[in-house]
Amino acid sequence: MASPRTLRWTVIAPVALVVVALLAVVWLDATKGGEAKPAPPIGSIGTPVRQAYIAPTVTPIGLQATPKPRSTVVVGVKGNPTDRDAKRRSDVLVLVDASNRLRARDGSYLTTGGNVQTFCAFQNLDVGCKLKDLIAGNVVPLDPLGDTVKNGYWYSSDGQTAKVYAALEGDVPTDQKCPTNDIELKKKPNLICVTIP
Repeated sequence: MASPRTLRWTVIAPVALVVVALLAVVWLDATKGGEAKPAPPIGSIGTPVRQAYIAPTVTPIGLQATPKPRSTVVVGVKGNPTDRDAKRRSDVLVLVDASNRLRARDGSYLTTGGNVQTFCAFQNLDVGCKLKDLIAGNVVPLDPLGDTVKNGYWYSSDGQTAKVYAALEGDVPTDQKCPTNDIELKKKPNLICVTIP
């Protein structure tokens, strides 16, 4: 039998570790305010938090590198919303003209299988990038605010008809707003589009 002065380390050591762990939990709870708030998801915007728009694109078969949007370097946003909306309307007409010239040359529009995708945010995936050869300067227009995924232009086509979309900053009369079934584009209150032909 052990004497009262002999310590039983096989009992004391585990109990001491549990006490230390509990003290650490209490200390962390006190210093962090008692709430567990995870960091917001990457790409969260606005209040309430919602995910940034990622346009649907065709997924190629097999292993592929993760696509990256094309560069959207916009040094200082120029103009006011009215000027930027005028440029957007002009850009939509440029994209419609290039689409019509491609159809005249090849007999059909570039197809997205009827799905909506960014016009040319992802150079290797978006079919709209193929129109750059039919546009003056060989460059597909960028939205004046940059960020081609959030503010850019969108495109959908079944090969026989096509639709080019843009979201304006200013108000759009109800009769000029674009009807769409795309969930993400429905969130844009001032969406315009041109259906061709």
